[in-house]
Amino acid sequence: MANQNHMSAWEHYLVGTSIFTLGIAGTFINSIILYRNYCKETTRKPNPLVANLCLTNLGIIFFAFPLSGLASFKLDWIWGDEWCTYYGAVSLFFGFNIMITMMMLVLDIFLQYNYGNYDSYKDRARRLMIIWGWINSIFWSAAPLLGWSRISYEPTRTSLLMVIARLKPNKDYTPISIDYVKSYRKILILLFLFAIEWSPYALVYLWPLFSDPNKIPLELSAAAPVFAKFSVVFSPLLFWKEAKPEENIEPTNT
Repeated sequence: MANQNHMSAWEHYLVGTSIFTLGIAGTFINSIILYRNYCKETTRKPNPLVANLCLTNLGIIFFAFPLSGLASFKLDWIWGDEWCTYYGAVSLFFGFNIMITMMMLVLDIFLQYNYGNYDSYKDRARRLMIIWGWINSIFWSAAPLLGWSRISYEPTRTSLLMVIARLKPNKDYTPISIDYVKSYRKILILLFLFAIEWSPYALVYLWPLFSDPNKIPLELSAAAPVFAKFSVVFSPLLFWKEAKPEENIEPTNT
């Protein structure tokens, strides 16, 4: 493809180093959050959406990062067409799930603040959100495997739309367990991270609609997968504090 030989060796090495660094950091962060969510010492009920995000992040780290990272250090895709299809399908599978889970976390925070009776059906709603995300991920990742679409090499040979309802507080409900300022700040941060992490890929996918796909800037093609991989580190960090086990405080005699 055009532009594929114009990327220097040190740029390939930089991409590969970034991928492995993000993979190591993401493994540590997501594993710790999962442990904190489900360790015996905690008295806080874990949020399954956070757990699903961490598990999905670990999935893409273990099953996709090594292929693209090693290919960057080899300066070319060395695994063949079959593994290219595998890498694309796995990336779609976990990538879609990561994006959907982030959207569902935004919705979950919104519902907790705006609807006083959300606690009564929160567990069921979260389960449905997770199931819906996995069904979508399976469908889209299966498309290239079933021949409905085709996965090809990126120009570097190494490697969305989010609808938001107007956030209007329910004046008839005064939140008790959630500070609305912190909740809305978390929503805004999630949306900001979503835009930063996935916008380069969105530009790559939309480019052929308006111009020659062979003229996609090489820098954009190289940056898109790296920026998307930032999601395995920064998104779960938002839930680091709330996943921390609560300390058992012994009563004191006075």
